[in-house]
Amino acid sequence: MSDPESDPASDPELEAELDLAVASAAAAGMVLEMADGVLELRLPGERPGGGVRSEIESALVRRLESGHPLRRIVQGLGETPGVILDLTGGLGADTAVAAASSSSRRVVTCERHPVVAALLQDGRRRAVAAGLEPANRIEVHHGDALSRLRGEGDPPALVMIDPMFPPRRKSSALPPKPMQRLRSLLHDAATDVDVEVRELLVAAERVDAGRIVLKRPPDAMVPDTSLGPPTFEISTKLLRWSVWERRAANDA
Repeated sequence: MSDPESDPASDPELEAELDLAVASAAAAGMVLEMADGVLELRLPGERPGGGVRSEIESALVRRLESGHPLRRIVQGLGETPGVILDLTGGLGADTAVAAASSSSRRVVTCERHPVVAALLQDGRRRAVAAGLEPANRIEVHHGDALSRLRGEGDPPALVMIDPMFPPRRKSSALPPKPMQRLRSLLHDAATDVDVEVRELLVAAERVDAGRIVLKRPPDAMVPDTSLGPPTFEISTKLLRWSVWERRAANDA
């Protein structure tokens, strides 16, 4: 989307992309429309206000504690130059945390599905309108993440990878509603998550990213690539952040 701050109603390009997103949602048997000024994805008949929304504004409104793993990872970049690239934007919570963890760094969040990209764009718009400064440094890229990564020019300071659909566990409860909706929308059964993750890791290495972070459940495998084992990891009961620190190699 060309101008993240534009109102879709006044920008022909954004309006066309929103129309595409609405049609894509309808083709999946869902509804994408505004409810009280917020774009949301709902099932037919579901009450307005109960749908899936971008999490950019809500994540920026929350006062995130300094110990949040991603916050620590971003702040650990120090003076490493370059943009932060979130290759798997999803609903934008991690994008928001990354932007809020730096006072000046630009964050690009990538999403190829038109519905999810439209939700991200709306979340960013609302955050800017609410005066949340980090949102001014967020850019939504609707398109292929690998193409954006390879076309960025200067090496990114950080590349973030968070596969939207972690491996299923037989004993696990149903995922939260937003994840259930996105599973239905994106038909994830056709995607080999491990292959996709490996491709993104290799591509991030090839563009000389200063740091690369992979967020997955604790029991998910870390793909075997030329990056070798992670430099360090931060784990919780539900998630593990694997980090490859490459500044020393880049500075050599």
